Amino acid sequence: MKKLALISVLTIFSSSVQSQCLTDHYHKEAKQTNPSIQQIEETFYNNVAQVGQTKRATKFIIPVVFHVIHTNGPENITQAQIEDQIRVLNEDFSFKNTNRTSIRSQFTGVTADCEIEFRLARIDPQGNCTNGINRVYSPLHVDARDNVKSISGARWDNRKYLNIWTVSSIKDQSGSGGITLGYAYLPYAVAGGLGNMDGIVMRADYVGTIGTAVVSGAGRTLTHEVGHYLGLLHTFEDGCSGTGASAGDRCADTPPVAGTFTNASCPVNGNSCNTDAPDLIDQWENFMDYSTGTCQAMFTINQKSIMHSTLTNYTFRISLVSANNLIATGINYSNTAPVAFFSSSKKEVCVGEAVSFYDISCKALVTSRQWTLQGANITSTNKDTPVVTYSQPGKYKVTLMVSNGNGSNTLAVEEYITVKPRVAIDKPSVYQNFESPTWNVATGWSILDAGTYKFVRDTTVTAYKNSACLKAPISTTVPMGQRFQLVTPAIDLRPLSGKNPKISFMVATQRKSTTSTEELRIYYSRGCDNNWTQFLYRNANFISYTTATSTGFTPTSSNMWKQISFSLNAYENDSNVSFMIEITGNQGNPIYLDAINIGQFNTDVTEIEKSIELNVYPNPSENLLNIDYVNSSGTTEVWLENIEGKRIATILQETDQNGQIHLVWNRDLSISSGIYVLKIKSNNQIFNKKVIFAD
Repeated sequence: MKKLALISVLTIFSSSVQSQCLTDHYHKEAKQTNPSIQQIEETFYNNVAQVGQTKRATKFIIPVVFHVIHTNGPENITQAQIEDQIRVLNEDFSFKNTNRTSIRSQFTGVTADCEIEFRLARIDPQGNCTNGINRVYSPLHVDARDNVKSISGARWDNRKYLNIWTVSSIKDQSGSGGITLGYAYLPYAVAGGLGNMDGIVMRADYVGTIGTAVVSGAGRTLTHEVGHYLGLLHTFEDGCSGTGASAGDRCADTPPVAGTFTNASCPVNGNSCNTDAPDLIDQWENFMDYSTGTCQAMFTINQKSIMHSTLTNYTFRISLVSANNLIATGINYSNTAPVAFFSSSKKEVCVGEAVSFYDISCKALVTSRQWTLQGANITSTNKDTPVVTYSQPGKYKVTLMVSNGNGSNTLAVEEYITVKPRVAIDKPSVYQNFESPTWNVATGWSILDAGTYKFVRDTTVTAYKNSACLKAPISTTVPMGQRFQLVTPAIDLRPLSGKNPKISFMVATQRKSTTSTEELRIYYSRGCDNNWTQFLYRNANFISYTTATSTGFTPTSSNMWKQISFSLNAYENDSNVSFMIEITGNQGNPIYLDAINIGQFNTDVTEIEKSIELNVYPNPSENLLNIDYVNSSGTTEVWLENIEGKRIATILQETDQNGQIHLVWNRDLSISSGIYVLKIKSNNQIFNKKVIFAD
């Protein structure tokens, strides 16, 4: 009989690719590490107690944590998608999945309710409340392997939690070209000394059935991998030679299957092996086959017995489902006062947009609660999940007080909710050249949090114009796949409707080698929820200013800058749209950005020379504004608008004054503190500057 794999991998391949499962590779690695694992395996399977259809007094309950490894891309899946996956797991392991009625008559007598339930943890290892989702920023989500388990804070005690790491892709070490969906260590490998590897790694786009999930997966990738986590083998283990209770997958009620992808298309009467007695058709309904997820619908009685034996024989699984651990991880309540904790459907919303708040307090049953929602249409409520709206832009405090007979606890978070105008304050042309050291302070421009590595302002190289630019500091010390992300202010593009608006900027880089794989992408997001959709992609060859290669590039002249421009006609009628420029590094050379313009004209030498070099200070201001700009020709005019677009003050009437212009303006007492838009008409363009008056 073949040696059984210590790590099981689910891999899919196109029909045109010759491929193989990765179990041989993993098996060899693990055996070399600890040859005694084979004996642990044999002892386990030889001593499985058959539970039949006997019902337990209570279900096994497993606390779960999802470590979402991401760099702010689509791999950063939502809480709703993860909760949907938990739903699928619980339906599959309790035999309540809706497609169970499609199981063919030959197998209806061996189906099993596995009496296993999965719940997202409510208390983390430090004793704090959690929703069971641990988001970790790391480029290791690309071509991931066990390395994600070593990321700081991304592995919780395997004796207390089922660790699931979600990533964008998993490295296929076989070189077969297949797409690996997930893998799990079998429990006897964990018992043999691989406890730090215990858990499941899987692709984020195969989590659940909603959001970014691949529909054909039906959420069954994780069902399959949890089966391995609990001791199950593939139904095709040992091929046609694997028959009987002591061979193949060690289950007498799963007919043998010839090969890995024999049942990929779920053949109605497929029977790849005739060595079993009685000779049954292939059981592609089984979650442990490689059939399409929508076909899978069952575990068997023998498989249930193996999983129950895993949960009652291995100490690290016994502790996992113990009553004490269910209290420690927040699955079950203790006899104490609750600890207040909450989350929301969104943390950034538009004016008038509904947001839901969730009471996810932990440690004890909540018998009463009181929300205080500053600035909302409902400022106070005792509902479990209040749904509110906000009528004014701003940042608002949220407070939750929870209690029971043992006491109360309150959590208050300042500026928890950011409410943005439904119509963006900024109008085109929106221009950024990074000259000001405070270019991203109260301007709407932002660098997304990227941990250690992110965009930095650089004044040491030759910028496209003036003295500063933005740098993605890519090098051999920066992890492959690191993303550098710059977000523009929200913009109302309607003033340029029919005028062919563009986003344009200058980029400077040179490939480190002919195989450099740095990438540039641009995304858009409509509204206020930062739901990014890609609309432009350029590779390293395209964005490099020359076909030559070098190491450690820095721009030393303006000729080393290249223009990137893309039409925004598809968004010209949007009143609230943001853009994100993203650089993906792969240990090549740094990439520099400068002179970003969202408007009617491209950023080029001519357009840059038209820039009015606007400077407004102090900003924020209590009363006085200094306004400096250059007008090279034509008339100029300066005024102030509120966020609804209504002119509330004229600062400078139309004049033919040219050259350097300096204005000093004091706020009228009728103008309250808040956010306003300073507008300057110059060179037949209108420039916008957000200004803030504070008391």
